[in-house]
Amino acid sequence: MKRKVSIYKSFAVIFVSGFFFYSGEISQLFSKKSDYFGKIVREIKFNGNKNTSDSDISGLLELRTGKLLTKGIIDRDLKALFASGFFYFIDIKAEEMEGGVRVIFELRERPRVKDVEFIGADEVFPADLRDKMPLKENEVITPQKVTKSRDVILQKYKDEGFFLAYVKVELGKPDPKTNLVKVRFIIDEGEEIPVAKINIYGNETIETSEIIGLMELKEEGLFEGGNFKESSFEKDKEVIQAYLRSKGYLDSELIREGTNWEIHWENPEKKNRRVIIVNIKLYEGQVYYFNGYTVSHDMTTDGDGRPIFLNKETNPPETPKDKLKPLFTIPEIEKSLDYSSKDAGEVFDETVFSRDRATVNELYGSKGHIFAQVIPRRKIVSLDSESLEYYENCATRRTELEKKTCEEEYKQLNIRKLREIYRDSPELRGRKFVHVDFTIRENNLAQIENVIIKGNKKTQDKVIRRELLFKPGDLFDSSLVNRSRERIFNLGYFKEVNFNMRPGSDDTKMNLVIEVLEQPTGTVSMGGGYGTITGFTIFTEIGENNLNGTGQKVSGRLEFGPYRRSFQISWTEPWMYDTPWSLSLSMFYFSRTIFLGSTSTISISDSTTAPTVENATYDNNGLGVTMGVAHRLGTNWTHFHRYTPAFYSYSNPTALVSDAVLANVRRGWQFRSQITNGLAYDIRDNVFAPTRGYDLLFQVDNVGQYLGGASHFDQYRVLAEYYHTWFDFTFGGLIRNNALRRWRVVQEFRTSDTFIFQRSPAGGSHSQDPVQDPYIRPQDLLIIGGYESLRGWYYNDQKYPVEWRDGAQHRLLFDTEIRIPIEPSLLWLVVFLDGGALYEQTNRAVGTKKDYFESYDKNKADQIAANPIGWYIQNNFNLQNGRKADVTYDELNNPGRLILSADNVAMDRMRYSWGVGLRVQIPVLPLRIYFAQKLKPTGNFWAPFEKYESDNAFQFVFGIGDYRF
Repeated sequence: MKRKVSIYKSFAVIFVSGFFFYSGEISQLFSKKSDYFGKIVREIKFNGNKNTSDSDISGLLELRTGKLLTKGIIDRDLKALFASGFFYFIDIKAEEMEGGVRVIFELRERPRVKDVEFIGADEVFPADLRDKMPLKENEVITPQKVTKSRDVILQKYKDEGFFLAYVKVELGKPDPKTNLVKVRFIIDEGEEIPVAKINIYGNETIETSEIIGLMELKEEGLFEGGNFKESSFEKDKEVIQAYLRSKGYLDSELIREGTNWEIHWENPEKKNRRVIIVNIKLYEGQVYYFNGYTVSHDMTTDGDGRPIFLNKETNPPETPKDKLKPLFTIPEIEKSLDYSSKDAGEVFDETVFSRDRATVNELYGSKGHIFAQVIPRRKIVSLDSESLEYYENCATRRTELEKKTCEEEYKQLNIRKLREIYRDSPELRGRKFVHVDFTIRENNLAQIENVIIKGNKKTQDKVIRRELLFKPGDLFDSSLVNRSRERIFNLGYFKEVNFNMRPGSDDTKMNLVIEVLEQPTGTVSMGGGYGTITGFTIFTEIGENNLNGTGQKVSGRLEFGPYRRSFQISWTEPWMYDTPWSLSLSMFYFSRTIFLGSTSTISISDSTTAPTVENATYDNNGLGVTMGVAHRLGTNWTHFHRYTPAFYSYSNPTALVSDAVLANVRRGWQFRSQITNGLAYDIRDNVFAPTRGYDLLFQVDNVGQYLGGASHFDQYRVLAEYYHTWFDFTFGGLIRNNALRRWRVVQEFRTSDTFIFQRSPAGGSHSQDPVQDPYIRPQDLLIIGGYESLRGWYYNDQKYPVEWRDGAQHRLLFDTEIRIPIEPSLLWLVVFLDGGALYEQTNRAVGTKKDYFESYDKNKADQIAANPIGWYIQNNFNLQNGRKADVTYDELNNPGRLILSADNVAMDRMRYSWGVGLRVQIPVLPLRIYFAQKLKPTGNFWAPFEKYESDNAFQFVFGIGDYRF
């Protein structure tokens, strides 16, 4: 007969907080324990848990099926369940069953958070509050978490200067089905309190204005809000201290009793407004000077002669003491340091010293020795005659050991150099000089024990882990760790990515903690845009770059304008089956109005009507799909492959288009088949706003030929970009403000070379006449001009050769751009120089183009002979306005100057522009706004460019995104 008896009746002394918080101390009563203890547990059941899964509860327990039931296990499991904080009541029961007992846990869960709402949070982003609060959605509510969350909110407002803020907490009723509770924080922000005065005391040498200029806090004034933030006050104290020590004041400190802030009434009589007085009291001390470094390895050995602190990899146990080999030699280490012996006599900069110490740690970290120690010992030498003579008279020492020690210190402390300074710089006599001995302990290699990811609410762990260039069990390599951080940031899912190290289970292991702060990855946008070629357009776009936290990308875009209509939808899986292979699928449709170089001015007899200018235009239409795969090779290489079957047609031609265009219109829709293969290398630190690194691309497109279709050619493309940071706004450390290190002045260098070579259909088929039906279509030819390639020029510009206006087979482009941050995450001022040219290949010219190329010199000679005056006027004057041309007709259009050859790839054959503008890095809509002016080469090395006399105005250039060459 089955019996059911309570093993434990748990009594809870219940403390009520609000109306549902309980905590208690369990007293126990056991009945007939001999009937159950010592029997095998056959089944474990949980009753009453709604939000905590059975598997999660089981993970907290020591009790398992198949184990013997003991009092010790029950006691420990009961404590573990209460310690979890998930439950306020627990009763453990048991009943007999065949072959053992069934243990039943009767549970009453604490409520969990359904939603956290902030009422009245206008000056602080709710997302910033949620990140720091211990009370999270779907987590257990406890009185401690509620109190702590309220304190966090108040501290955040205090840090932002809202000292009068007040926070009230409201808890909704638990849902009886889900046991979830809505939490509301009702916030009265109060008012910010401005800084009325900043007082600096104790500075004798450094100017007060110099110190105030370093501070983030500012006095209230005409151009400064001056609101007080406690976080800024604490940061300013650190900045001032660091600045003083960078100036050689190594004994300097901020005196605690005089460094504070006080709240006062601005007018004590009226008491209508509160202000804050900030006091900084400092002690400068004397200035110290640099006297050099000494670097050595700790070669200490144990009783068996084995090194204790030297690396074990190159020094096995049997290595003789005179053969012990450090990981890096002393010259290699000294070469990496900023300070050298040549700097002796300079003011001792604590910042440079700290950077040098960190550099040595980084050097060893790159080889896996993250536990390496760089131990500095400072020796102070006074620059006076007595101190110098002490080391200069080593021969007077009493013993040989004292003499030897003195001679070593003489060399080590640069006494000869100090004597020169004493002689040549009397103003430094009596000053203190600092010599630093660096002792390096290489220690054990560090192994990564665990990688812990925190802060990702939406993004799955695997999306982050697959970007790591290391795994648990690998040796620590700082270069791989830094590159991994850049790769995670370049996903575009996070505002911040931070790596922190924590001790592991022993002295050879460490844990790596990755903390991320997510940002929105979905976009829904509508707007308008303008491109030099596309004209004005309106568009709507919907996209998600991190679909369900998997890293998948899906987007759709619809664009409409007078010269461009398009639709595109795409999907990308960046890691197929958790391997570094990506798959992309997209479908597109477009219709673009193409402007040719030909124009005609039509005059109407009615004198009141202005002449009408007619352009040669037609519409180029396309419809197709693209399927692509890519594979990441090693750390920075990627190879990719795409197949694009599509249909193209011409329509809506005007009367001035060429016969070739009209022929294409009559053919209707024609099939085109293209395969793209490419190889890319990318080590940029940030793909959205690079500040250093470079990327390379080599791409080959095979069109038609064995793939079928009406177009037959190969296209080769090479792209190279390089980014260099010249300096940041700390100006090499002159200004001690870490925030300014983000403000980097960056120069971009970019070049792109594209070459198209005509091919024949596969199998030697001659059914397609390349004269009447060209293998290279007009839309496949390369153009130059506009935001996309050469800012300030139009793709059919009058200063281009006639052959360029309809496109060419080869194109060379370059630009360089200096970017000056106004706000690094949003806005940059840019100054740029663009250059580019198109080239023909005469042996590929067919039809009328072939005749033109081959007969140009003869036709030119005939025209000069027939009408020399007319030829002179045509060659040297602009016939539309009668002004003298900046470039002669013959210089522009001579085919000998247009073909791709070593002589023609030269500065005087290219077109140039320069200008200024703004880069606006809005995530949804990155805008580029420029003013560009055309330039022509002069051939003078010292003044290589000049403006065109007849066309020197700055052109407005607008673009969206970085879709340039």
